[in-house]
Amino acid sequence: MYLQKLTTRFLQYNLWASERLTSWLMTLDQNILYEKTGSSFGTIDRTLQHILSAQVYWHAIIVKGQINEFNPSAKENAVAQVITDLVMSSQQLANDLSILSDQQLMEIIPASDSTQSRYEYILHVVNHSSYHRGQVVTMCRALEITAEIPVTDYDAYLWWIENMR
Repeated sequence: MYLQKLTTRFLQYNLWASERLTSWLMTLDQNILYEKTGSSFGTIDRTLQHILSAQVYWHAIIVKGQINEFNPSAKENAVAQVITDLVMSSQQLANDLSILSDQQLMEIIPASDSTQSRYEYILHVVNHSSYHRGQVVTMCRALEITAEIPVTDYDAYLWWIENMR
């Protein structure tokens, strides 16, 4: 039961952090989200698309055992839809993976280049999304957007669930 509780908390954290960041991004001039920053995916929009694509990819592996090609097509001028889809994907991860038992979480499953337990892949997808959320914040700062950037660290989430729920 401990492993299930830990992964559930991480999945809920991922949803909370995605909601915080995307809600804030929606308050900005949407054109800024398409500006080139020189970061690995070029724009905030493309970085959000990458987070979304990775979550969808890993969901298929962890839940269905489906290993799909990771070659998503980019959406053009659709950041509002990407943000909606990203939050929905984070919610779906939390819904579908939080019900797994410790035994199911420890089950070894194949992915494209490794074979690990479901819980290791869950930790990976949450860590991956966190990494790229941090990139988005750095990109915003590079674009001289510094006002009211939300804190999305795990310890901030722990404080939030203790004090704000």
